[in-house]
Amino acid sequence: MVKKKSQTTNPSRGGRFEHAVNKLTIRYTSSLEQDKRLYQEDIVASMKYALALKEAKVITNKDYSKILKGLKIILKEIESGKFEWKEELEDVHMNIEAALRRKAGNAAKKIHTGRSRNDQVSTDLRLFLMKSIDEISVLISKVQNSIIKKAQKHHKDIMPGFTHLQMAQPVTFGHHLMAWYEMLNRDYSRLQDTKRRTSSLPLGSAALAGNRYKLDRKLLAKRLNFKEISNNSIDAVSDRDFSIEFLSNISIIGVHLSRVNEEMIIWSSSQFDYIDLPEEFCTGSSIMPQKKNPDVAELMRGGSARTVANLVGLLTLMKGLPLAYNRDMQEDKRFLFDSLDYSISSLELLSMLIDGMNVNTKKMKSDCNLGHLTATELADYLVSKGMAFRRAHEVVGKIVAFSNKNKKQIFELSLSEFKKFSNLIEKDVMTFIKPEEAVRTKDSIGGTSPKQVLTQIKKAKKLLSLRS
Repeated sequence: MVKKKSQTTNPSRGGRFEHAVNKLTIRYTSSLEQDKRLYQEDIVASMKYALALKEAKVITNKDYSKILKGLKIILKEIESGKFEWKEELEDVHMNIEAALRRKAGNAAKKIHTGRSRNDQVSTDLRLFLMKSIDEISVLISKVQNSIIKKAQKHHKDIMPGFTHLQMAQPVTFGHHLMAWYEMLNRDYSRLQDTKRRTSSLPLGSAALAGNRYKLDRKLLAKRLNFKEISNNSIDAVSDRDFSIEFLSNISIIGVHLSRVNEEMIIWSSSQFDYIDLPEEFCTGSSIMPQKKNPDVAELMRGGSARTVANLVGLLTLMKGLPLAYNRDMQEDKRFLFDSLDYSISSLELLSMLIDGMNVNTKKMKSDCNLGHLTATELADYLVSKGMAFRRAHEVVGKIVAFSNKNKKQIFELSLSEFKKFSNLIEKDVMTFIKPEEAVRTKDSIGGTSPKQVLTQIKKAKKLLSLRS
């Protein structure tokens, strides 16, 4: 007597198993809470795949029509919140396929012909990340626009420039802001490079060996907006380089956002008092009534740590896996979605922070009279008089030491005091060591002069206009 098989909980298990999956196993193996975000990509890819099956004469026109109609209904149900997700079906793919069976009958059983969840999930994920890259890129451009507007407004306003968090040389505030722009510009560029490599269609690779149904993969790629098709079916289903690269890009963005917010946190402190952040992005203290804490900026700085951790997590996940697909790889979406959500929300907030930031130009200008900020200009002055730079560096060092001992700034020294160190110094030295003059003369390409800042802004505006 043949033993009757118990009901399986997942149609993908087929006839191989005699017993249903343990309930704990169902909860443990389910990726539904993460990957149901891929529902739109899964349905669109399935629609295009069904068309490819019809054109390859694997399914009939009637079957195709039923599948297409069923998938459209499922898409509407999900978007309206009426769709019933079932954990026992493990993931978004089997939930949609099971729903399609209820709506399209036997025709739905043909949708998976020549397709595996291995190439299916890689296709969905690539589609999702390409769309996400576009979304992040738009947000980066929006932040850059906010930076440009603020930089143009303050292209002449001087402030101390810092190295080692010590006052170094005077710069314009607009010039400093355009440094933020450049950081984000590299982020944008890296994302576009990653999108290009992500745009390789794995669908049609099946589990790992390809398929026998003579599907037109090039046409399928075109319909799904992929630039090319994968060349090796084993690599296609086991590759997650595109995910790692995406997370690497996001972690660098996270580091940049952290550095930008660190500066805003420092500048908004009472000790610096360079900027005042909008109240709607700050909070008070539960005990100190006077406090205005830059919580959003701090959380953006702190949250960037997750992007670095997620990158390391995915690298660690992938490093020991043999080819081709392994179930470990379903964990990649935990890392991806967390970093993605951080970057989207942070970029949205950063644009608003910069737009609403008030700048205390008086305090910035006042601080340019501290820290011997134009000592390098004094050395340049001596060079203009014929002194070798290393000798000039030494002489100015002695002048700074003298000024410190006498509790003066170098611009407060008299001509007779200057001449104790070099007879090359004349009255015209005072022009050289004025912060405004020091900034004006830094007119080389990429320099801090107001003229160069406006040139940078003009170039940035042109580049951003080409993106839209």
